[in-house]
Amino acid sequence: MADLQKLVGKYEAPLLAFLQELVRLKSVNGRHPEQAVAERIVAEAEKLGLNGRLIAKEPLRPNALVRWGSGPRGFALVGHMDTVAAGDASLWTSPPFEPEVRNGRLYGRGTADNKAGLAIGLYTLALLRDLGQLNPDEVTLILAGVVDEESGASSELGMRTLLDEGHLPVQGAIYTYASDIVCVGHRGLLRLVLAAKGTAVHSGSDAWSRGEGGVNAVTGLAAILLELERLKLPYEPHPAFNHLGFTLTPGTLFNGGEFESMVPGAATAVLDCRLMPGQSPEMVIDAVQSIIDAECNKRPGLHVSIQVKNRLPAAAIPAGHPLAQLAQRHAQAITGQPWPIRGAGPANEGYMLIGAGIPTLPGFGPAGGNAHAPDEWVAVASLMETAVLYATIITDYLQTLS
Repeated sequence: MADLQKLVGKYEAPLLAFLQELVRLKSVNGRHPEQAVAERIVAEAEKLGLNGRLIAKEPLRPNALVRWGSGPRGFALVGHMDTVAAGDASLWTSPPFEPEVRNGRLYGRGTADNKAGLAIGLYTLALLRDLGQLNPDEVTLILAGVVDEESGASSELGMRTLLDEGHLPVQGAIYTYASDIVCVGHRGLLRLVLAAKGTAVHSGSDAWSRGEGGVNAVTGLAAILLELERLKLPYEPHPAFNHLGFTLTPGTLFNGGEFESMVPGAATAVLDCRLMPGQSPEMVIDAVQSIIDAECNKRPGLHVSIQVKNRLPAAAIPAGHPLAQLAQRHAQAITGQPWPIRGAGPANEGYMLIGAGIPTLPGFGPAGGNAHAPDEWVAVASLMETAVLYATIITDYLQTLS
């Protein structure tokens, strides 16, 4: 215990400083490539005496991979390097990309989602090495900083590349999101783009006035969205998702019309669906298509197509899995708070890891909040506390693989 406390004191300030640097490096998905963040992670790894390298499918968007050990029993800590946009900066108490500590919290875009997890993960590897409880000839510990998660958790550039190319030879993983639960899985995501085509005419024309010309794509699509809002679809209950269900949210984005004096000839809308484990995307698409067909039959000349934008399955490991049980026990012992075992509502890349046969907690990490919102934050005291928590879980979990 004395050795552990000494290491905590040694790494606490550098970990915070490193996280602040990561937040300053803008990596908003679709605006800034993650290269600078990846290079900074590798540089910090080398500073700590760990081996880091870049693995890229696109040169400006490399993944950062840090390893310690070369043994057959492996564990990975995973985080994504991209963030969402800051939004209206006036809604932030301090500038979103100028990290600031106030009242025990570090504020800045990407703190909770997901740069704190990356910083903690890197220092967890150093902590485990320095503690000397694991033999590097018997274990492999990995930190993976991946790109392009915020585009919809289905990118080929990040996690998919590392898995397909065999860079994650592990038997357990934690996706290092800020959390207050032991997350054993997440709902699936089906995101559809509905594109409506009508007939544009002058809104002041005789033909439109007499109802003899023009088909309003906006009102046609709006009618479909209102019907979809009332749609209920069956699903099998799942013990990890008793607090959640299937949701279908029509019109999360909507665009229509060409000019203020024209009957709208085109409109598009996004339909966001959150799937429960075992729920078929095809069933959802078929139900949406039925509503589209019914409305188009009422409005001759209206045509609406469906494009699948994102499609990823729900995924979960059993609540009784050793990784989940160890995480719950150690989290309560170290933080003094109860940590329920359950699934998460938002989807993430955990399904890729679980689908690859790697037992994974798709969200488990430091105390934080306001992800994807103004004043995103992470608790400073939880940074090193979480590194100790990760180290304890990894050590015990790898012993179960002996």
